[in-house]
Amino acid sequence: MNVKRYVISVIAVFVFVFAYEFLVHGYLLKCIYEQTAELWRSHEEHKMIFILLSYICFAAVAAYIFTCNYEGKGIGEGARFGLYIGLLLGSVEIGTYSYLPISLILMVSWVAAAILKGVGSGIVLSLTYKNRAPVAQTD
Repeated sequence: MNVKRYVISVIAVFVFVFAYEFLVHGYLLKCIYEQTAELWRSHEEHKMIFILLSYICFAAVAAYIFTCNYEGKGIGEGARFGLYIGLLLGSVEIGTYSYLPISLILMVSWVAAAILKGVGSGIVLSLTYKNRAPVAQTD
């Protein structure tokens, strides 16, 4: 494993996931969350450190798994890897519907968001971990 590329990949996935989750949950699903406000912590009660911790853990683990199986096949490899990760994350979201009193549309939205997060993360990994061609030096 190339440690420098691994660390860069972890940081890149973290940034992607942070922005993606902010867009999905902060804007796209905001009206659904407002309709079920009694289920969620207020903004004052949010535990942001745990949100950030979950993002960095996801980035580190996803990047590690990706690098262990890296074949250098480009964006397609990353998208395929991300699809598998997204399907895994999405399957967990399906279970939340059984114990949280949320709408079916919210659960389906979470599943779709998880799959897209996985695919996006895989693409980011393929772009940041790829082999860099050496720069030719001119004398």
